Amino acid sequence: MFEAALKKYRDAIDRALSYKYAVQGVLYDDLAQARSLQFMRYVIVWTLRLVSPPHDYPTQQPRLPLPADQPEAFRCLPEYFLDVVIGNFKFIFRSVPHVITSTQCDELATLCITFLRSSEYIKNPYLKAGLVAIMFYGIWPTYSRSKGVLGDLLNSFPFATEHLLHALMKFYIEVENTGAHTQFYDKFNIRYEIFQVIKCIWSNAIYRERLSQEAKKNHDFFVRFVNLLLNDVTFVLDESLTAFHTIHRLQLELEDGGLAAAARTEKEEQLAASEGLARNYMQLTNETVSMLKLFTDALADAFTTAEIVQRLADMLDYNLDVMAGDKNSELKVREPERYGFQPRRLLAEIVDVYLNLGDKAAFVAAVARDGRSYRPRNFDKAASILAKWALKSPEHIAAWQALAARIQRAKEADDQTEEDLGEIPDEFLDPLMYTLMSDPVLLPASRISIDRATLRAHLLSDPHDPFNRVPLSIDDVMPDVALKLRIDDFKREKKRGARRLRADEGAMKEVEEEAAATAAAEVVGQGPAAAGGGGGDDGGGGGGGGGDGEGCMDTGH
Repeated sequence: MFEAALKKYRDAIDRALSYKYAVQGVLYDDLAQARSLQFMRYVIVWTLRLVSPPHDYPTQQPRLPLPADQPEAFRCLPEYFLDVVIGNFKFIFRSVPHVITSTQCDELATLCITFLRSSEYIKNPYLKAGLVAIMFYGIWPTYSRSKGVLGDLLNSFPFATEHLLHALMKFYIEVENTGAHTQFYDKFNIRYEIFQVIKCIWSNAIYRERLSQEAKKNHDFFVRFVNLLLNDVTFVLDESLTAFHTIHRLQLELEDGGLAAAARTEKEEQLAASEGLARNYMQLTNETVSMLKLFTDALADAFTTAEIVQRLADMLDYNLDVMAGDKNSELKVREPERYGFQPRRLLAEIVDVYLNLGDKAAFVAAVARDGRSYRPRNFDKAASILAKWALKSPEHIAAWQALAARIQRAKEADDQTEEDLGEIPDEFLDPLMYTLMSDPVLLPASRISIDRATLRAHLLSDPHDPFNRVPLSIDDVMPDVALKLRIDDFKREKKRGARRLRADEGAMKEVEEEAAATAAAEVVGQGPAAAGGGGGDDGGGGGGGGGDGEGCMDTGH
């Protein structure tokens, strides 16, 4: 009976393996896939002709963005129509990339860029994510191509150099909300693939120039992208470093030989869970920080706008404090390479972001205003680490120290300004940040005044009035001119009073110093005069008598 059951299961396994190998034989057959690609090419060309006037692709490239009114024939296509094409090419790029031709690559890249740039044509966010995945798999290195099948094409194809970067940034923003219950985690996976494509094309100066133009021409669009990038960097860095704190603590606790078996099992399970989180988040951390470094190097001005710069400075200061502050020893874990954790490299990249923005006065002031995490000693400690492990050249370390000195001076100036202003009336304070407003605007619905920079930062993540939840855009607000004039008068009067006070204190100090100098001069002048008078009273023996008298003073009665 046992033998019969064993034979039954062996036969089932053999049938399953036979089916598997038969399917693989068909799927991995070059001729079969070449024919499949030929059909898919017809589908791609027909689709692009359908959506892009004058409907003669590939004679003319699509004009992006596509018309707002979608062709009726395209609207009637079922979702699986594109899903089949996307799934087919994802498999080919992963498994048999050598069968695809250069012409098919051109058409496929055009398809991906067109529907990511005009993403309104596809409702399902996961279909659009499939277009990103095609490019991601297409840049995987193969045995003969270091940038994969699509890498070189994306760097040289004019249609790509004109539209690809905007298309990727647009979908980076859109994927913040996919509508699925797993959207929070899905967005990080999709954005990881976007980062890889951007890194592949970043060496091309044309793309960097396009990015600069994008930041100037579509300021609000670019600021939304930067805001989400900062959100991602802040979240994944915090989650990664928190996981390492937990791993460090659990590893120390598990060294206790007297730990009960049940407690040890529980802590080992917690350690395994924390290690899994650390690996996942650290991979995302490395990519997002690397992307932040690239973008701040290319577009420093875009990262120092009023709605962005303080959040960026606070985030950098917090992570510098974690990496180089008093508690950095808690990040030490065994075999950090298992998690992709390279603390020295991470510190060096954070320093690079500081240096990329270091010549911007707004950034220096924002770092100095950070009352939570800014500490001058963290900059000194970071400089020591950079020098000890040769993470930066002497020139970069000197630039880092110079930046630290500028921030310290800005901090002192900011403290002096705060002292000069004294107690600020509540009506001059921003109702969300409780800081002195510099450009107050009046909200149309709630009739509350708020600082423009605070409102712009709020609207990046929530397009509603923060006080009554009425839909709101920055164009709806009006400058509160009267309040601004009163704030300016208040600041001017306080500064004038502080200058007078310092002048009076300076004058008083000069008078006191002159009086002290005069008194000291009189004391010095009276010493010799007193000695000469003693000689006159006592005749020629006055000098000797003075000496004996001084001796008598020393010896007592």
